[in-house]
Amino acid sequence: MTTHTAKTTRMSIDVGLKAHKRIKMLAAAEGVSIREFVMECIAEKIYPEKVKQPNKTTRKAMENARKGKSIKAKDFDEICKKIGI
Repeated sequence: MTTHTAKTTRMSIDVGLKAHKRIKMLAAAEGVSIREFVMECIAEKIYPEKVKQPNKTTRKAMENARKGKSIKAKDFDEICKKIGI
């Protein structure tokens, strides 16, 4: 039986007290540790190949929204009816 142990290393950075408090508060608001919060924030830079890109339909919807071309509706049910779901 082969066991694999993840290798880790400790990294230390100096941040100001205000920045530390803000990072701690933001992490707590997301319900994650400071380490998890920081790793999530820098993941795109470390692992750009893992960043999910929007599909064609989503890109088109984003483009239309930026141009102000959006579906107007009075409530959720009306939106669902207009988009056919």
